Amino acid sequence: MFADGINYLISLSFPAFFAMFWHFFLLELPRFMLAGLAVCIATIFKKPDGLPRKPLNRPRISVLLPGHNEAENLPRAIMSMREQTVRPDQIVIVDDGSTDKSVEVANILMRDGLVDVVRTSQVRGGKSAAANLGLAECTGDIVIIADADTTYDCNAFEELLKGFDDPKTGAVAGNLGARNPEVSLATRWQAIQYQISIGLGRQVSDMLGVLFIVSGAFGAFRRQALEQVGGWSVGPGEDAELTNKIRRAGWRIRFAPDAWCLTDVPETFGQLVRQRLRWDRSLVRMRWRRYRVFLDPTDAQFRLSNALGTIDILFFQAFLSLSFVIYLIWLFEVYGSFGWIIAVVNLLAYSAFGIIGFAMAQIASPRPAIGRLWLYVIGYGLFNTLFLRFVRLVACFDELIFRRSFDDNYVPRRVRHAARETRADNK
Repeated sequence: MFADGINYLISLSFPAFFAMFWHFFLLELPRFMLAGLAVCIATIFKKPDGLPRKPLNRPRISVLLPGHNEAENLPRAIMSMREQTVRPDQIVIVDDGSTDKSVEVANILMRDGLVDVVRTSQVRGGKSAAANLGLAECTGDIVIIADADTTYDCNAFEELLKGFDDPKTGAVAGNLGARNPEVSLATRWQAIQYQISIGLGRQVSDMLGVLFIVSGAFGAFRRQALEQVGGWSVGPGEDAELTNKIRRAGWRIRFAPDAWCLTDVPETFGQLVRQRLRWDRSLVRMRWRRYRVFLDPTDAQFRLSNALGTIDILFFQAFLSLSFVIYLIWLFEVYGSFGWIIAVVNLLAYSAFGIIGFAMAQIASPRPAIGRLWLYVIGYGLFNTLFLRFVRLVACFDELIFRRSFDDNYVPRRVRHAARETRADNK
């Protein structure tokens, strides 16, 4: 039966084939593939800069490292910062009420001259509170925020700072890769996803002027922009919240594809689900509830790029996840048992789509070590299309119905409750 079905599909005219696979051709293929090809072409034909860039007036740089129970990770992160081609002028560690030896380790690093300022909040208040505490100690014109479980290529800071040549740039996002891809199948597929969605995807968003996220794991902010918007907001989704505030204030957000940072990703699918549920709830909370004002043309701060970026995120993350389920239901309603064959062909197409996307990502943002994962790219399309989209749908409906973003223990309970009461999602 399967062979007969494939022969039937081969015999279809293109209009009939297009009508059968309308979801893939109409909704999935155009934006990412066309924009991805444009980024690859621009990368291939990009002219070299010539002489090394050495600005006459390099801005003063502060690195802000807030963390909770990071005693094991701190020394490695600090040494990675000290090995940069452009060294920071100041490193500020803020301990967020740790129960391990984080403060002791940080003080040793400061005694050894590797860290300039160590502060502790005594009681855990969440990353936003720790970052704001540390910001008050930062003296740099540019503030780089980082996580303690990350390490950096030696030229990462140098590449990150190039985006600030434009005085209208308020923040620059660094590139992020998986440091532990060899641990499990889950980490391998995440490494591939990071390469495609961040290494290539954020270049696409940057090219279109619709980049809406500067990761708290590695990003740089103009101090003036941070102070203008009041720093980090307390509550879940602080990275997206800060980026949205800076965009709304009129600043540009850029992406530095050559500013590489590596971080450990969840090692099991269970850990990954918990992480993505927390991340994906922000699609509803951040993009729809708190910042749907970006879609209001009567708003005094309305900008077309903000509206298009919000639509882009909601459409290609939330809507496509839901529409794919609707498409599968439509397949079985219209084609009956033959729908299984069409569904399998769709999944094969998504696997091919993943291979092409990975190849484009390696061109646009090459990372030789990730090239060893080609064998796993074949199954990545299924992981991304079925597993991650299902998790995203669960997260979106969970947030729409129960508002679970304020129940995540990533932020302390008392802070979550205070944020829920004082902000109430702009209502």
